[in-house]
Amino acid sequence: MKGHARQFMAANDVVVSPETTLAEAARQLARLDITGLPVTDTNGRVVGIITESDMLDAFLAQRSNDVTVETLMTEYVITVDEFTPADQVLTILREQKIHHLPVVRQDVVVGLITPQTVLHYIVSHEFPSPPDAA
Repeated sequence: MKGHARQFMAANDVVVSPETTLAEAARQLARLDITGLPVTDTNGRVVGIITESDMLDAFLAQRSNDVTVETLMTEYVITVDEFTPADQVLTILREQKIHHLPVVRQDVVVGLITPQTVLHYIVSHEFPSPPDAA
């Protein structure tokens, strides 16, 4: 497949800090109708990711709403540069079995790739539109 990571990404200016509370992160996910948020340091570099699954685990464990994202996030995060080839992006998603792939420019988050953003791109750019019904 031709192209680069930036074609698949949803532009993402929504990130959270490690100090963000569970309640605030959950509000952001619900308000934006997304499934994960990159966690960044003060320089915009990825230090983790918090997903809806992490939050559901916290709710089931009856964690306090004031617990910080830092205690819930996944710290090992694979990222790709915005110019990573499309085929490599798809390979990373499949082989690493991940659903949230932050896209960086000079180590700062600029977007997020999910299986849904990839499908949206493919459907809108690779599949011809069906003929109009008569």
